[in-house]
Amino acid sequence: MAYVLFISEERLKDSTTIGLNVDPALLLPYIKQAQKLYVETKLGTNLNQKLKDLIIAGTVNNVGNEAYATLLNDYIAEMLPSFALYMALPFLRFKIENGNIYSKTSETGNALSTEEAQHLRNEVLNTAEYYMERMIDYIRNNTSSFPEYSTNTGSDVRPDINSYYSNMNLERPRQGTRLTLRNFLKEKNKTKLKEYLKDGTKTISKGSRRCSNIKFNNIKHSDILKH
Repeated sequence: MAYVLFISEERLKDSTTIGLNVDPALLLPYIKQAQKLYVETKLGTNLNQKLKDLIIAGTVNNVGNEAYATLLNDYIAEMLPSFALYMALPFLRFKIENGNIYSKTSETGNALSTEEAQHLRNEVLNTAEYYMERMIDYIRNNTSSFPEYSTNTGSDVRPDINSYYSNMNLERPRQGTRLTLRNFLKEKNKTKLKEYLKDGTKTISKGSRRCSNIKFNNIKHSDILKH
């Protein structure tokens, strides 16, 4: 059975490390984890499943589903890549091989220090939480368009309206401002970040394959990654 993801590979490239040479395949497991931990817990079981059903059926863009399409493409697709990157960053400099865990070092420059990497991760989290807050506001101001939001029962996941995990509030950018990772880096750290992320791509073996049982949401809602 296909696992449905709410963003496409193209959206992942565009929203996180475009130009920083990170293979999107490296982030796929973290998208899945982030979707489970940070999206489903805010949507609740029923709304989360509704979106998956629409993607599988290819009917997100049908008449009558405009609110769901907006939720997916304008809110979740903005939030999810940042949470995926937040979860991936600690592991990009490591690889697991033959039962051992190895720490990689940069071949062409100085890698980020632990403190710099943690600061970067915190900034990514702040950005993700900002977009999460926007998503929650959109849903709660349009509950009539999302009846599934309030129908969870029993062991279902019930929507959590808290949008901050780090005890830090990012000052909200003006409407329409697009935030990327580069906004939070000093010039001297951009090269270090590039090397840090580039090294992480080497954890993928040459023979690795993209996951064939993952179905993505994109504008056309039709892409399935194949071997």
